[in-house]
Amino acid sequence: MEIPITFQSDKKGYFDRECPNENCLYSFKINMNDWKEKVSDEEVHCPMCGHIDTSDKWWTQKQLEGMPDVAANYAMSLISGKLDEAFGELAKSTRRNKYVKLTYKPGRRISFENNPIGQCEEWETDIICEKCGTRYSVIGAAYFCPCCGYNSVSSVFDESLDSIEKMLKSIPDMREMLTSSYGRDKAETLCRGLIESSIGDAVSAFQKYAACNYDKITEKTSRVNDFQIIEKGSQLFKESTGKGYDEWLSELELKRLNLMFQRRHLIEHNNGMVDQKYIDKSGDQTYAVGQRIVVKQAEVYELVELIKKLGNGLLSLTNTDKTRIE
Repeated sequence: MEIPITFQSDKKGYFDRECPNENCLYSFKINMNDWKEKVSDEEVHCPMCGHIDTSDKWWTQKQLEGMPDVAANYAMSLISGKLDEAFGELAKSTRRNKYVKLTYKPGRRISFENNPIGQCEEWETDIICEKCGTRYSVIGAAYFCPCCGYNSVSSVFDESLDSIEKMLKSIPDMREMLTSSYGRDKAETLCRGLIESSIGDAVSAFQKYAACNYDKITEKTSRVNDFQIIEKGSQLFKESTGKGYDEWLSELELKRLNLMFQRRHLIEHNNGMVDQKYIDKSGDQTYAVGQRIVVKQAEVYELVELIKKLGNGLLSLTNTDKTRIE
């Protein structure tokens, strides 16, 4: 027996889905028409973790909780109808019988109402896959198209830098909240850690972005740390395209970018404590060996802007029609 269950989209035409991977369970929305017409039954991709599964595995908890009610309503309606039909016919068959007469009075009929299982309210971030055109919506970041699995390097890069900037802008509010919860000293330590870690986040975003663009241009696979070193990364692009980083950044900007990349290395591998190697590679004469660097918000903003500028330059090497990163 098949029980008809209908679903409705939200006001923007999107349909709620949830990753079946127990380590993920990421919620996202996909345009209902695209789900029906573009997404295959054999292969759906999670926008967050990239898990692949058949299309019948992506129900949300809300949808699963609503299905038993619909099924029970349908079953009761079906049973009620069958009883009315059976006993009604039996009563009719005894009307002219001299010895046995059966009367049957139907009770209140249970009607089946297949109320559409609704969706969560609309979300702000809508994405159109650059490869297949599938429309989907997420909260925060997404890395893969649910239909074709395409990973938009440019979108992820843009989203990563935007998140860093928003985090920096929220530092005053976070400091106030953390002070009320943990005290001033702990709040300052936590906020300083957030500012310092944002350097690593920015460098990691650029590393991934530059590596993907380089691999696309050269059809080779770059090494993991090739683009964490400014001079080396610039040389790799110059050898393959004739254009290094100095095509888009001034000499002063390249020095500042190298300085921040070296500070990121120092923070992650030496707890921010200055050694001679850092001074030699960064050219930073403002610190002596044994001191600890201090990272200011303005410096991270500067780093993000330089990375954006360089990122737009690299983007022009692979596709001149792409929108510039704002």
